[in-house]
Amino acid sequence: MLKYLRDFSVFFILNITSYTVLASTYHDVVLTKTVTNITQQSEASTLIDAKPGDVIEYNIYVANSTYSAISNINISASVPHFTTLATAIDCNDGNLPSALSCQISTPDGVNDYGYQGGIIWQLSGKLEAGVTAHVSYQVTIK
Repeated sequence: MLKYLRDFSVFFILNITSYTVLASTYHDVVLTKTVTNITQQSEASTLIDAKPGDVIEYNIYVANSTYSAISNINISASVPHFTTLATAIDCNDGNLPSALSCQISTPDGVNDYGYQGGIIWQLSGKLEAGVTAHVSYQVTIK
């Protein structure tokens, strides 16, 4: 949700990213999402101030709090309607544990500057017990 206060836009992260995963105990897989205003060099939070032209980064974390490895993790998110993708998403950028590889998919196959719409990170391999995976993407405020 976007709210305007004076000359700033305030972002509330209300739609936590959805996910699917093959694990025996889904309630022990914890998903969190933070946002950072890259332009204004803000700290990661669930609430930021931003204005048109600012680049913000969403960070999504999947923590495996189960007692065994989980696999076939799909994380779904979207580029909000008041933003566009600032750069192509590179999910094999070193933020994932070495046992996981990643592929990005979108409904229309686009993963590039200016894209707007759904994103799915398809994580292949196993996320071991007690380990957290991290994916991110940057958008520009319209």
